[in-house]
Amino acid sequence: MPDTGPDTAALLRALAGVELPTLGHVLEEGFCDPAVRTVTPGAPRMGGEALTVHLAEPDALAVNRALVRLPRGGVLVVGVDGGAHAPIGAVTAAAVAARGGAGIVVDGPVTDLAALRDSGLPVYARGSTCRTTKRLGTATGAVGAPVTVGGVRVRTGDLVLGDENGLLVVDPRTFDRSLVEGALRSDRDEPGLVARIRAGEPLTGLLAL
Repeated sequence: MPDTGPDTAALLRALAGVELPTLGHVLEEGFCDPAVRTVTPGAPRMGGEALTVHLAEPDALAVNRALVRLPRGGVLVVGVDGGAHAPIGAVTAAAVAARGGAGIVVDGPVTDLAALRDSGLPVYARGSTCRTTKRLGTATGAVGAPVTVGGVRVRTGDLVLGDENGLLVVDPRTFDRSLVEGALRSDRDEPGLVARIRAGEPLTGLLAL
């Protein structure tokens, strides 16, 4: 379980039972651009509290500082200005896994794709590259600074949820928790509706028109 407060932890548990596209029926904000996609197909669904890193410069040491602060169950979220350098590869993914992290999100590229897939972690990025961050030591204040991922502002403490369809960012302080029960009810009803459609029932009696 992530190292979160009780209210945030309860919200995270509730959201873990909801299909993210179901939330897409009732929410408009918080969904990252589809260009930020999973690069680890088959990895488990992701959900956790964000620890953000803003890389105005391609500084690998700033990412290392974030790694040692990542809480168990946390999601490392990295914004890379310019998007030309990969801040995540085999070593950083191994470190996230060793910390008990829930996953990684990069608004930019990653590297070492085979190692990322082998890590078992859900990893989301804009693609891959061989050009990586460097040991600059210049990105002071980068850890915990807000970042933008796929057009969505992410702050440390936000909840970041991901599946094979994409990413959703939730502010636990403002999220309307009453939406969860309706979403769960919709998820429970959907298999029966799909079965009736496949059985040939008239769509006019099944779909909202």
